[in-house]
Formats: sequence, C-alpha cells, structure tokens
Amino acid sequence: MRRLLPRSLAGQTILVLLVGLSVSHVLSMAIYFSDRAEMLMLSGDQQMAHRIAEITRLVKEAPPDLRGRFVRAANSPSLEVTLAPESLLARSADEDWRSALLKRFLVRLIQSDSSHVVVQWLEVSDADQHSAASSPVAWMRAHLLQMMTGDPLEHVVRASVRLNDGQWINFATTFPKSEHFWSSQAVLSTALMTIAIALFSLWVVRRMTRPLRAFARASERLGRDVNVSPVEEAGPSEVRQAIHAFNEMQERLRRLIENRTQMLAAISHDLRTPITLLRLRAEYIKDEEEKQKTLATLAEMESMIASTLAFAKDDAEQEEPRIVDLGSLVASICDNMSDAGQRVEFDETKTLKYSCRPFAIKRALTNVIDNAVKYGGSAKVKMSSNQDVLQIVVDDDGPGIPDTELDEVFAPFFRLERSRSRETGGAGLGLSIARTIAHAHGGEIILSNRTEGGLRAVIQLPH
Repeated sequence: MRRLLPRSLAGQTILVLLVGLSVSHVLSMAIYFSDRAEMLMLSGDQQMAHRIAEITRLVKEAPPDLRGRFVRAANSPSLEVTLAPESLLARSADEDWRSALLKRFLVRLIQSDSSHVVVQWLEVSDADQHSAASSPVAWMRAHLLQMMTGDPLEHVVRASVRLNDGQWINFATTFPKSEHFWSSQAVLSTALMTIAIALFSLWVVRRMTRPLRAFARASERLGRDVNVSPVEEAGPSEVRQAIHAFNEMQERLRRLIENRTQMLAAISHDLRTPITLLRLRAEYIKDEEEKQKTLATLAEMESMIASTLAFAKDDAEQEEPRIVDLGSLVASICDNMSDAGQRVEFDETKTLKYSCRPFAIKRALTNVIDNAVKYGGSAKVKMSSNQDVLQIVVDDDGPGIPDTELDEVFAPFFRLERSRSRETGGAGLGLSIARTIAHAHGGEIILSNRTEGGLRAVIQLPH
C-alpha cells in the first residue's frame, strides 16, 4: 500500500487535498440529494392529502345512493379509490413517522377524529422490498443504500377514511420512482471538481515547494563547494527562515575553512625558518652518523611542510569546474606513469564527459595510482559508469591493508610504514588529499581488500 502513495511532498499534499475535498463534495451532494428528496416527498404528501381530503369531502356530502358514482368518477390511473364496509389497512400501519405525518395532514384537512383515519406510507426499492419508513434512521439508511447502489425508490401511499355511515373510503397511489443519486450531472460535477482541484493544487503546491527544491540543490552543491552562491530566500515564511539559517551556516563554514587553511599555511611557512637553522647547526655535528640521521629527519620534516603548504594552497585556491573527457584524463595519467617506468595498466573506455575541477581530479587520481604502484608494485585502472555514479577502480597486487586500518589511512600524516623513511613512503597526505578532492566533488573513495589478494581503491563520483 505504501508503494502506491506518492513520496514527494507535492504529491502527498495534492493527494490529501483531492481525497478530502472529493469526500466532502460527495457528502455535500448526498446531504443535498437527501434534503431535496425529503422536500419533494413532503410536497407530494401534502398535495396527495389535499386530493384525498377533497374526494372524501365530496363523497361524504353526497347522498348515499350517489356515492358509488362519485367513487368511480374519482378513480384514475394515478389514484385508486374504493368504497368498502371495512378499512383495507391494518390499524397498526400508521405507527411509523412518515405515516403519522401524512395522517396529521389528513386529520387537519378533513377535520375528523384521528381514529377514523388510517394511513400507510411505504418506500420500496427494486432490490430491497421492505419498508424504510419505520423511523427517520431507517428512511436515511434506505436513501443511502439507494445512493450507493443506484437502485431507484418507489413511494406507495395507502389511506382509509371512515365516513359518517360507517363505511370506509380507501385510497391507494404510487409516486414515481426517485432519480438515481449517481446521475450524469452528479458524475460530471464530481469529475469537474476533481480536475479543477488537481490543477489548482498542482500549481499551488509546486509554487510552494519550488524553494524547497532549490534548497535541496543548494545543499547538494554545498557538499561539493562551500563557496557556492547563497540560496535566494523565497517561499513561505517557514521555508525562508530555513533558507536564511542555511545561508548563515554556509557563511560560517566558509569562514571556518578559510581560517583553518590560513592558519595551516602560516604554521607551515613559519616552521621553515627554524628547520633551516637546525639544518645549519647540524652541519657542525662531528659524529657523521648522527649528522646524517639529523639531516634526514630535517629533510623529512621539510617534505611534510612542503606537502602541507601545497595542500593548503590547493584548498585555498580552488579552480573553476569545467567539462572534460574523464576517460582521456585518466588515460593520460596512466600513460605518463607507464612512460616513467611504472607498471600501470588502463582499460580503454568510451568518452565520458564530466564536469569537475580537472587539476584537482588529476592530483587525486595520481595520488591513488601512485600509492598502488608504491605499495602494491603495479596498478590496474578501469572505469565504469551508470545513470547515478561514475567509478574509477584501481587494483594492485600488494599485501593489502588490515581491515581495522582501511579508514585510518585517510588520516593526514598517517603511514602504514612506521619508519618515516622518505625512501619507503611520503608524508602521509596522498590519500587524505585524494579523499578531500573526492568529497569536494560530492564523491567518495572506498578501500577494500581483494579476495585474490591486493588492495582495491574505488573512486566514486556522482553524475
């Protein structure tokens, strides 16, 4: 059942409006139809009571030998009139509310004793041949049944009036069948109302949810670039308030990142001076072995600072995105590394146009592929694409990474090789920079150990 319900806010709002207003429209039509049917019946009862009273008055005032002629003359296809020594109706037939109402009409018009008048009022359908006049509730139930099934109702009235000489004049008539509730006019009215509500609701809801859609797109862009332009504050007051809070959050994030980047660059720059002084003092160390160890440590520190400065510079000076052939970009990286003597293979792929920051993507791919060559001996690169995501897979034949450290290797300055030797590893920023670039494009880098051995790095980029 939940699968049939719309998932969007606009769809759910339109569904609620359509269901609510359609139900209220049908109930209003049912109440109107019921009131209209009741008014027509009351009017018909009054007219019939007047007709019965007139015929009764004429028969009552006529001489006894002429009453038969008056009765035969009063007979018609719409009203059956008979004269009999006894009433043709049971005395208990006037206990229901509709019969009692018609009886009061007759008693008032004829000015006779109520015991001299017997009335029977029936409401019968073709599908359900039973009286619905025992109570107002039963009468309403019969009309609701008629509205739901469409079976027409026929109204039967029988009355008996006692004359002065003890004879009874009996009347019987049948009212025409009432019209169907689900008439063509009712169906057309409901259809027009539903269409009008759907069109108007669609226009209103789309207008109200347009700022929310812009809000969602801005949130997605913020995950890729914190420097995107703020969202225009439009829509209902609640939406404008949420957009205003979102814009303020974006501004705070921008300032936080700028302050962090500037502080990182400043610290890395200032550390170069004491390192240079330490390098000069190391030259005066007489123990050659200790001197070389000190210089190696200082060189490693300088390399880490240089990498940090490069990372901070790239973070502070972001390039503008543009559309490139990502397959050609990956192929050029692999060809350059292969020409340099590294074991890098690339499965050629079709042209894949992608909007990105090409120099940043190139740096991220270079870091990942270089990491595979350095620790796995070789790199096999392939690409795939579907409707939602683009993947660049880099496999190596190395020993892999312990499962407990698959996420830790993305931490800045983290190295699996603990010796910190420049010959066995870099500064520990390669994968951290690659993941940062992937996140800036709304993507991710996932590491996993292959069952056949080696490590697999999957770079996922959204379309």
